[in-house]
Amino acid sequence: MLINQVNTQIRLVDYIETYKEKYDKVFLLTQKSILQHYPLIQNLDINILICQEQELCKSIKEYEDVIKKLSNNNCNKKSLIIGMGGGAITDLSGFVASSYMRGIKHVLIPTTLLGMVDASIGGKTALNVNNVRNLIGSFKTPIEVLLYYDFLQTLKSEEIYNGYSEIIKYALIVDYKLFELLEKNISSLLQSLSLPKIKPIISKCIKHKLNIVKKDQYDNDIRMILNFGHTVGHALESYYNYNLSHGQAVLYGMKIASYLSYKEHTLGENQYGRIVNLINKFQLPKLEKLDRKKIQELINNDKKNIHNQLNYIVLKNIGEATIKKNFSKKKIINALKVL
Repeated sequence: MLINQVNTQIRLVDYIETYKEKYDKVFLLTQKSILQHYPLIQNLDINILICQEQELCKSIKEYEDVIKKLSNNNCNKKSLIIGMGGGAITDLSGFVASSYMRGIKHVLIPTTLLGMVDASIGGKTALNVNNVRNLIGSFKTPIEVLLYYDFLQTLKSEEIYNGYSEIIKYALIVDYKLFELLEKNISSLLQSLSLPKIKPIISKCIKHKLNIVKKDQYDNDIRMILNFGHTVGHALESYYNYNLSHGQAVLYGMKIASYLSYKEHTLGENQYGRIVNLINKFQLPKLEKLDRKKIQELINNDKKNIHNQLNYIVLKNIGEATIKKNFSKKKIINALKVL
């Protein structure tokens, strides 16, 4: 997988145009909210498929609609699919590319901070089914990820927060120095997105994820640590029907996972306090009283729940995560009290 960068919208358009020389047909999956900022992309002489916004595009219906459009426009094994958008679009386009005609090549152009540091890297694809996040999916590595950092200048604060939740995750599981940087600077980083400051952070996160994925491509062992905070995070997203953002849900999930790390005596009290202080800088909304039975049902759908035994990610230290096998779901449910 190649990771390349372009610096201007014109260069981005020119780069996309070069794919027409290599492939029979080029199909761009994206959303109206993205195209409205970039008129030059709208004028590309390729097939542009407009998908629903945010998580709505990760449905079976949307998947079927895209497949029909590809078929009706003679997409074939020598065609290319480009997914340009946030994590939802990269998930959808990757799954389409993995399954259409049993697989065709695809390229990802992430437009969000979360997409750049996490969703577009590693080859996971997914759809949401039965109100369960990422219930079906596949592994499909893109041939290229193309980074155009100016996309970040159009993001709303919620999308910036979503990205930083995943950045904090990397800091907690593998990078103590990154945690220190965030601890000292998170207020200013959240206040205004500075490209010179965020670019090296993005590069760090991409390197961390690639290193982990290289060791465990199919999520059977060490790659599970990338799900730190996501067991409860995904459950909360489904519980609130995706009205709670991914970033907020994962921050809550990391708060619980850090608390349980402390209670299980794998994480020291001082380090636990530092993590809570960092997460509290995000001023998360107060959650209404949760239906614990419903949360447990959603946790049972977690991909790390195998033979009704949950592999749960906890911290040994800031910057060092481990997998706890057959972790007590009751302890997780009881820990909801810290939210």
